[in-house]
Amino acid sequence: MSLKQGQDRKILREQEYADDAHLDIRQRTHKLYTINPVNFGRWTLERLAWRGNERVLDIGCGPGELLAEMARQQDGWRALIGFDFSDGMIHQAVGASAGLATRFFVGDAQTIPFPDATFDVVMARHMLYHVPDVNLALAEAARVLCPGGSFLATTNSAHTMPEYAAIRQRAAARFPSLTEPGLSIDRFSMENAASCLEPFFDQVRVSSLPGTLRFPSAQPFVDYFASARAMTMRPDHTDAEWQAILEFVTAETEAVIARQGHFDVTKITCAVVGIKGG
Repeated sequence: MSLKQGQDRKILREQEYADDAHLDIRQRTHKLYTINPVNFGRWTLERLAWRGNERVLDIGCGPGELLAEMARQQDGWRALIGFDFSDGMIHQAVGASAGLATRFFVGDAQTIPFPDATFDVVMARHMLYHVPDVNLALAEAARVLCPGGSFLATTNSAHTMPEYAAIRQRAAARFPSLTEPGLSIDRFSMENAASCLEPFFDQVRVSSLPGTLRFPSAQPFVDYFASARAMTMRPDHTDAEWQAILEFVTAETEAVIARQGHFDVTKITCAVVGIKGG
């Protein structure tokens, strides 16, 4: 197929991100099973020095939880606007932020519908690797930023969660319907984020956040694995094939837990900030 499932807009919009169900599983897994967990939304926002009266645009905002939290925490924001290419995500964002000073709409990161120099901060959290043309999305983000404005993106290391990747690779070798890899994280990762931003921003800095997921039993890891079904399985696969893969992943995870008492998955994510020259 010409597009990997992690880039196929139809699969992403209609299956993986039709709503926040799959995303919620992954987010809850990180909250519940990370050793010494960090509030990732708060950590992300702390990469900038906020005045509290910025005009903020959140590209690929998902269910809008971060902008809603910003609106609840304080007044004075000149604008808190988010958009996502998923109608379902925007429906949830609008419903969850009722009564708050936020605005959400369906849109495309490659064609941001605002004039030049509209925003003080533009955010793009864990979504640029899904965009067909990353450079175009970055150029658009820079265009709508005011001089001196900040672009704040998050992504993962290309080498994050190697224990997860190893199980997926063993499963892919055994089950042809499981594609490898499922996400094209290497298109915008911690390792290349700075070089991606440098053509569009005058200053770029990257902050990393390592961590470890510790699973005491197999089921939460299997649930995490299963949440990416639409992005990892060939479209013509059968439910029986999928069930066989989940049984394989369960057995692999249980074998590690039997030896070690738990299954650890090491992870590393990052925030990258670009400053537009004035």
